[in-house]
Amino acid sequence: MVSVNLLAAAAALGIGCAATADVVTISQSFYNASFSTRNFYFTQYLNVAGGSPSAIMSGSVSATLTDVNGNGVAMISNAGGNAMYRAMVNDTVVRSLWTTYSFSVAGAYLSQSTPAVATPGPTQSLFMNEALPTGVPADGTLAIELAFSLSAGDSVTFAATFSVVPAPGAIAMVAIAGGMAFGRRRRA
Repeated sequence: MVSVNLLAAAAALGIGCAATADVVTISQSFYNASFSTRNFYFTQYLNVAGGSPSAIMSGSVSATLTDVNGNGVAMISNAGGNAMYRAMVNDTVVRSLWTTYSFSVAGAYLSQSTPAVATPGPTQSLFMNEALPTGVPADGTLAIELAFSLSAGDSVTFAATFSVVPAPGAIAMVAIAGGMAFGRRRRA
């Protein structure tokens, strides 16, 4: 009797653990102190363990661009042919945003934020509840990589997220298995 109750408690705890999300976040400012446009590459990592074989992912990116030097123009664009935002699992790119993107501010000392775009395409800035590609395990390392060019004497602040959570089907299967084990014991 004690072992079955212990099994039911362990199943309940397993459901709670399986429902947790692994989230990588970036809130980072960059300043180009040079006299010419420069490329920047930045990666934020998160080590994770115990990922579900079936998982869904979501992510977003936004930026605020500022003309710091007062010349009336500030600009960010893709660097080196890369998407500006790349979500990665175990160093495998699973999703990209701002694949071909350029954003500028016109006016001395002005700042402006990028618009949110959910429509698929080169300027898309968010994605939600997409299946993790087949064959990519949801444990190991999650990462966001930013790759961009920034105009001389200007700054940009990025806010970006990437999350991976167990798919609802995986959680439901654990709940059903736990319920069946608990139900069999009550009938006996």
